[in-house]
Amino acid sequence: MKRLAIVLVFLVVAGGLAVALLARSVLTGENVRAALASQVSAALGQPVTIGGLDASIYPRVTMDLADVRIGSTSAVHLDAVHIGVALRALLSRRIENAAVRVDGARITLPLPSFAIAQDPDAAASSEDRSLPVEIASIDEIVLRDVEVVHGDRRLGGDIELVPKGGGVDLRRLSLTIDDTRIDATGSLTSLAPLEGRVEATANAVDFDRLLAFLGDFTDVTPGAGAPAPAPTGGTAGALTVDLTLGHATSGGLSLSNVRTTALVTPEAVALDPVAFEVFEGRYEGSMRVTVGDTPRYRWRGKVSGIDTAKLMAFAGAANSISGRLSGTVSLDGAGLDVEGALRTARGDARIDITDGAIAGLALVRTIVVAASGRGGYVASAGTAIQSPGDAAAERFSRLGVTLSFADGLLTTRDFAMTATDVDLTGAGTIRLQSMATRLDGQVRLSESISKQAGSDLYRYAQEGGRVTLPATVSGPIDGLTVQIDLGQAAQRAIRNRAVEEAEKAIERNLKGGLKSLLPKRPPLR
Repeated sequence: MKRLAIVLVFLVVAGGLAVALLARSVLTGENVRAALASQVSAALGQPVTIGGLDASIYPRVTMDLADVRIGSTSAVHLDAVHIGVALRALLSRRIENAAVRVDGARITLPLPSFAIAQDPDAAASSEDRSLPVEIASIDEIVLRDVEVVHGDRRLGGDIELVPKGGGVDLRRLSLTIDDTRIDATGSLTSLAPLEGRVEATANAVDFDRLLAFLGDFTDVTPGAGAPAPAPTGGTAGALTVDLTLGHATSGGLSLSNVRTTALVTPEAVALDPVAFEVFEGRYEGSMRVTVGDTPRYRWRGKVSGIDTAKLMAFAGAANSISGRLSGTVSLDGAGLDVEGALRTARGDARIDITDGAIAGLALVRTIVVAASGRGGYVASAGTAIQSPGDAAAERFSRLGVTLSFADGLLTTRDFAMTATDVDLTGAGTIRLQSMATRLDGQVRLSESISKQAGSDLYRYAQEGGRVTLPATVSGPIDGLTVQIDLGQAAQRAIRNRAVEEAEKAIERNLKGGLKSLLPKRPPLR
């Protein structure tokens, strides 16, 4: 038994040595390295170099490649590549159902233009079949410690792929950038440009950097002598990403619960549909970003439930307008991020704000003081305003406006604000940079407040039982002032007085005429 054990150990060691020698004989050497580089280059349509080649047999027969570079500019650099093969490959010199593990990879975007063979067997020429080793098929590719680089942007993580035709099934992708982790699965029908569909999730991302990265992934640099990849159906060079983000930022803008389907092409990233929460409200619609030195943005959608106070604070006019905002937007803009593009956007928007207030406006107080000379009034809510120095906010039930955006200027022709005590309508402009506002229109006091304004004012400035006066609202939006045009008010007063006198004259004439028509009574005796 002891001798038998010694013999068995000897046989195992001898067999291991024999396998190791055979593996090194079959899987290493300058000819094998050149053959591998040639086959991979033919399969990818890009030049490939292999810096070193070795072999090992534990825990399985493995080819160990070092310093592998793909592309004329080494856009893909693999530190170490381990190709696990079956034992029969040592006899057939044909590697089938291999498992590839890459330790340390650097991928520089944009990617070169690959021309991946749809059928590896058909792609192999008769010369290839006479090479010392032939790679027939690969079952999986696992990349650990991958770094994806474009300019100063970097992603790092792990990728697991299963080759399929001219593309791959993305079994798992886990990349991190700063404190953000992106996980994805899907299927790619082409690798350069990327085509296919991917489902991705992330906890928190910089939206602008994410859009730039998506554009970079579909961009390609033509390879020397590489044929253009054949269309695989649908939009050529298009990657569809079903994206769910817990939180996203863009400049100073904060978005949450972002859900979208992104169609990514070398020219643009189209998010349609896209929905996210912002300023305690919600945006639903579409968004398109055309990539370039200065990205161009397009928004089409609707907003609802926006906290107007938070929106105005973001716009640089804190403590100016409050309420809940809803509406529709159709805007186009350009900028390095979403925030910058919004500030220079062109287009139209319809906005309605409910149950809010405009700080410091005090329309009723201004009218009463300016036109009637009275020192105060009592509003329907019972709040006494005694002097123009009070900075009370003008509350409203609804504020509606259609805005046109152009060159940093907002223009409206249908501003309308409805409140319990006063209505304001008009037309004017707002400059986004300074939030300087000018609105020319009319104010109309409610019937009850009109009667408090003074009998003369009510008598001569009313229309339909409500005091109506021309007014100009101007100044920064967080410090508006109101001016009443007393000249026009006086003209209306003169007109109303003339109408009143004419009515009295007609009444007198009518009374006199009727009296002359009555028969004269004889004197009583």
